[in-house]
Amino acid sequence: MTILISYDGSTNADAAIATAAALLGPKEASAVVLAVWEPLLVQALRAERFGSMFLAVPSDVVGEDKQTAEAARHLAEHGARLAGEAGFDARALWIADRRNIANAIIENADELDVDLIVMGARGLAGISAYIGSVSNHVLQHAHRPVLIVPAGSRPGSEAAASEATPAPADG
Repeated sequence: MTILISYDGSTNADAAIATAAALLGPKEASAVVLAVWEPLLVQALRAERFGSMFLAVPSDVVGEDKQTAEAARHLAEHGARLAGEAGFDARALWIADRRNIANAIIENADELDVDLIVMGARGLAGISAYIGSVSNHVLQHAHRPVLIVPAGSRPGSEAAASEATPAPADG
């Protein structure tokens, strides 16, 4: 089994790794821990699309993007270490998104032909407290099972197993 773990360094993402390990048990599973970063051009285009007159862009866009890519590499490597400690045969992957983070996750899951996408939910207000916008988009548009671990779940507990939101590909 191959798992794609979407990792942003949050406590929810850490809990998603631990919960996936607890639910899957001692099975042989490999994990690709994915960190997605946004180039400044993508951020600027998004800001323009949503009505912002301008985005303060630094003079060294290439240098800034290199720093962001390096931070994503460190983030993915940290997530891969956590996944390895949880029992997965894990490797890190960091990519720049071309349109939005959710589509980047879905596209990489398809390219890698993973069996399961694992991610934490964001802790937003209202109904989004259970499923954030990125995780909701992945859940609605992925063509494979998705496990979303809600904020505040306790990895490895019965509560975490019952709170996790698995969805079949045709869900």
